[in-house]
Amino acid sequence: MNTAKLMSVLEKRHYPFRAYPRSRACHDILFPGCALPSQFPLTTDELARLCREHGMGVVYDCCGKPLEDWDENRSAERAIAGLRRRLSRVGCTRLVLACPNCLDYLEPRLGVPCISIYDVFAEWGLVAARPFRPGLLFVPCPDRGGHSLEHKIRSLGDLSSVKTMRAVPCCGLRADVAKHGPKFAQGLGERIMRDAGDRVVYTYCASCLGQFARLGHGSSVRHVLSALLGIDEEPDATHALANRARRRFDRLLEPIPQDVGPGCRAGDGARG
Repeated sequence: MNTAKLMSVLEKRHYPFRAYPRSRACHDILFPGCALPSQFPLTTDELARLCREHGMGVVYDCCGKPLEDWDENRSAERAIAGLRRRLSRVGCTRLVLACPNCLDYLEPRLGVPCISIYDVFAEWGLVAARPFRPGLLFVPCPDRGGHSLEHKIRSLGDLSSVKTMRAVPCCGLRADVAKHGPKFAQGLGERIMRDAGDRVVYTYCASCLGQFARLGHGSSVRHVLSALLGIDEEPDATHALANRARRRFDRLLEPIPQDVGPGCRAGDGARG
């Protein structure tokens, strides 16, 4: 078992940092995934605050995709079953995902309607307060087939000065790439950043951004979510483990009660 697989599998088999609302009536749930809280704690805080104000609960958990990627299929099935059970316990009828990998993985498997955070922004009429800085958009692997998330993102703000990168490889984090060893994976990430030159690179996958930061390019990359929310935040790859670990003790998971609307209402119940 190589180091990348060992580290991923040991954590994801029994994800130690999960946290769920106490409410039993959370219909819409924000699911940031693992990478966004790891790499972008300020963006995660602001996103959670915004979603809670719109009546959502917030859940911190792992989708289980890394386990399946590393051929840990039984563990991946247990992760999905546990996630389904815990979401049912808090009354979830729609899961709102911030990670394109989680969305791509859970949508056909979870048995609960799944939607991207960018769809929800469109429902709310939320748009970027200012145009994006000129730069490039790196499309993560799950969106390369149809660019559906890219189209939604471009509808939320002025990205006319942000050109989509073409003919570039995976960032190097996919399991089938990582199996070739760290030097091969790092080479792919470096190629992307060489193609970018001195231009800022935006993407909507926090895992990709963490990879770029570990290669020494953190100051040159930004998350689309951060830009949409007006936050200038570099990926914090140095403190990734600590950043996601602290979510285990996060108590700001309950929806803020709504006078009207179907989103979610606060209530009593046990922690997931």
